Amino acid sequence: MKKQLQKLSTLVGLVSLITFLVLTYGVLFHKEWISTFDSYFGHAIRNLATPTLTSFMVHLTKLGNYESLLGFTVGAGLILFLVRKVRAALFLLINGVVLAGPVNTLLKHLINRPRPTLPHMVAVHSSSFPSGHSMSIMIVAGSLILLANRILRTNTQKLIVDALLMIVIIGIGISRIYVGVHFASDVLGGWTLGAVTLLISQWIFNKFAGGIS
Repeated sequence: MKKQLQKLSTLVGLVSLITFLVLTYGVLFHKEWISTFDSYFGHAIRNLATPTLTSFMVHLTKLGNYESLLGFTVGAGLILFLVRKVRAALFLLINGVVLAGPVNTLLKHLINRPRPTLPHMVAVHSSSFPSGHSMSIMIVAGSLILLANRILRTNTQKLIVDALLMIVIIGIGISRIYVGVHFASDVLGGWTLGAVTLLISQWIFNKFAGGIS
């Protein structure tokens, strides 16, 4: 079972890395298929707009702000320390505080993709690719999924937590397109880069620190 999970993790990491590299290539060289991809999903999501949904999406997208995620990550890390899950706490804190922000900021600066020209429903102050919100929530919520699958006792508990966290990951990513501050390829790029970063971190912990929990 352990070897099967390792193989699955490796496969997910490779697919995520290839997807991110393909997206980066398309963005850097302004490929037509990137524009088609962004246009299709952008219109599909924004065509759902209603006043109620707009209010919900604006509030949802703010959950992925740096300050919100930082506060949550530090709080969850402290709880893990208090229940003597030291490696789990370090895994979460290193991923959420140390890795997510700097990696995303560096790539945004290097790629320097302009934001969509649509009206922005929330304030933004950086370039577009990859989405920092999408990457950060993938790393933080993904870390919690990995930890929950080791710490929780029953499959029902694991399934509920995994499902809720996946909904949050997907929801925050979609909200970035809805509020007009990201292209769909930015969001997918953030998710895939976040997954790669998370799985590399997991591999390092398993290899050199005795695991993540």
